[in-house]
Amino acid sequence: MIRWIQNVSKKWVIAAIAIIAVIAVVGASFLNWGGLNSTQAAQPNAPGAGAGQQRGGGAAARQFPVETQLVKMAEVGGGQVFTGSITPIYTTNISSKVSGRVTDLMVKAGDRVKVGQPLAKIDTSALQQQIAQSETSLAVSAAQLQRAANDQANSAATAEKQLIIQRANLEKAIADQQNTITTAKQQLALSQANYNKAISDQQNAIASAKQQVAISQQNLNNAQNTYNTTLVNAQNTLNAQQDTTQTSQVSTNNSQTSLQLALQQAIVNFNNVQAALGAKKADVDAAMAKVQSAQLALDQAQQTTPNSLSSATAALLKAQGDLAAAQSSQTVQVAQETLNRDTVALANAQNTLSVILDTNQQSLQKDQLSYANSVASQQTNLNVTKAQVAQSEQALLTAQSTDAVAVSSAQYQQAETNLRVLNEQLQDGVLSSPIDGVVTVVSIPVGQNASTQAAILSIATVDPTQATVNISEANIGKIKIGMEMKVTVPTLNKTFDGIVATIKPLLDPVTKAYNVDIKVSDPKGELLPGMFATSSLKSEGRKAVMVPADAVLSQPSGSAAFIIQDGRAKKVSVKVGSLTSAMFEITSGLSEGDELVVKGQELLSDKAAVQIVQPGKEGQKPQGAQQQGGQQGGQQQGGLGGQRQQGGGQNGQNQQGAGQGGNQQQGGQSGQQGTQGQGGQRNQGGQSGGTAPAGNSSQTPATANPNTGTTGQAGRAGGGQ
Repeated sequence: MIRWIQNVSKKWVIAAIAIIAVIAVVGASFLNWGGLNSTQAAQPNAPGAGAGQQRGGGAAARQFPVETQLVKMAEVGGGQVFTGSITPIYTTNISSKVSGRVTDLMVKAGDRVKVGQPLAKIDTSALQQQIAQSETSLAVSAAQLQRAANDQANSAATAEKQLIIQRANLEKAIADQQNTITTAKQQLALSQANYNKAISDQQNAIASAKQQVAISQQNLNNAQNTYNTTLVNAQNTLNAQQDTTQTSQVSTNNSQTSLQLALQQAIVNFNNVQAALGAKKADVDAAMAKVQSAQLALDQAQQTTPNSLSSATAALLKAQGDLAAAQSSQTVQVAQETLNRDTVALANAQNTLSVILDTNQQSLQKDQLSYANSVASQQTNLNVTKAQVAQSEQALLTAQSTDAVAVSSAQYQQAETNLRVLNEQLQDGVLSSPIDGVVTVVSIPVGQNASTQAAILSIATVDPTQATVNISEANIGKIKIGMEMKVTVPTLNKTFDGIVATIKPLLDPVTKAYNVDIKVSDPKGELLPGMFATSSLKSEGRKAVMVPADAVLSQPSGSAAFIIQDGRAKKVSVKVGSLTSAMFEITSGLSEGDELVVKGQELLSDKAAVQIVQPGKEGQKPQGAQQQGGQQGGQQQGGLGGQRQQGGGQNGQNQQGAGQGGNQQQGGQSGQQGTQGQGGQRNQGGQSGGTAPAGNSSQTPATANPNTGTTGQAGRAGGGQ
């Protein structure tokens, strides 16, 4: 309905409002005229009931009953009011881990529960029978496990004894093999030593013979070299002596000739000096001395020459003798014979070595073959014994294998696990609360079977308490995380402080609004999930002209209001600032102290005569036109109440708030609708309600429709937003 109204053209809305206003004015005039006639007919003889009274009746028809209040400065509220409800942080659906019949419910919807508190019991008789069967299976598995362990221990002991025997046999075989091999090695070593000694001795003999042959050869070579050297030296000496003798003889002859010439020259020189005229005696003596010296040298040379020649001749003879002796020497022959003898000894030693080598090599080969046979035989025995030991070890490993024990142990553990699971399921037969919260729904009653998939009850977390309100796309930009807001709960008639905790980022495609979570301070735990709530921003901390929202009319020319001047209504144009559900800020058009019409302004026109009615009292009819029973006033006020929602609701809707939905008037004049309620709760979602019954002082709880926060305000303001 709201969306239909929003889609209707504004001209059609204005036309409908105008038609309704005309009908209301005509109906009110008709009622006033009928009341006046009945009054005059009842009092025909009353004094002063002449033409003056008729004029008074005509004036009363042009007066409209209204309620007024003085315009005052007040603090500006937080502005827009948003609707929503108290919501849990999260809701936990409690289901049973075991299937069965619900035997007991320990809580009911609305109860507050703590963590670990028992909630319900499930019939576990079938589980108890399964537990008894599992205990029997566990005992059987334990006996089988013990038997398998004993069999495995006995088999392992037997195999271990057999292995000890086989290992002892292996150690004996190893020892025998080592002894046999040691003996064979010793015999082989002895033969090898004899063979090596024979080779060494013969090699030493051959080496000695070779060394002797080498010495003899060297001696022969030395003798030959000595003979040749001596012969050559003797021949050379002989030749040298011969040359020396010849040279000495020639030298002697030359020396004597030279001395004789020197003597002859000295004599000639002496004769020349002596024959010279004027020769001095000293010169003659000197020349004589030279003659004498030359004669003396010649005499000495003649005496020395025979001695040198004799010595050279004797040396020549000796050299000839040495040459003859060298040529006749026997040293070379002796050395040659010695060499021949040593060569024969070497050949004999080599022949002896060949024989010894053959003999000792045959003995060594025999011992080596015996050693190889012994090693092979012992190795074969050792391999057989090792195979027997390996077989015994494998038998021991097989006996020690815990496969059978592991299977029995696994069966035992499986039976134990099954029993533990059944015991846990038995404990799960009592449902406990996993969280602190309030039980919201009990889905399965006592006596009904519960499956593991179906929830038995639901618990909502209310600590911290949270209110979720719907904020339109136009206003979401004003809301910030951490912003302080007021949360009002009409059911409790209380207002709580809150802080914006979460702004949901997804826009609802139907309501065109965002969900905003507000963390509410609720120390007494009064709030419950699902309670209707409204929220608004905190006061802006400034004062302005604040008037009731119903006093402002939305018209094609703009927002307007009526004030009273000289007993008549005066229409003034106003500008609206901040908006709340109940109060509008007026930025221009009204001043502090003006008398503002707050009820009945829908039927007024500019300069219309009015009758001011006190709130909660029936209106006094002018010129004695008050009807008995007060039906006219009630009907007129009922008409006024039905016309309030000009821009957003249906005609005749019950504008219910958090207060009383219609106060009983004196004499049964009730017809007015409750207009002073909490913000935006006037059946803003277009719910069909009609007027409250006359004389019925009932308190009607507001319907928690989270999608109507802005529609109702637009209605009261005449579509101003």
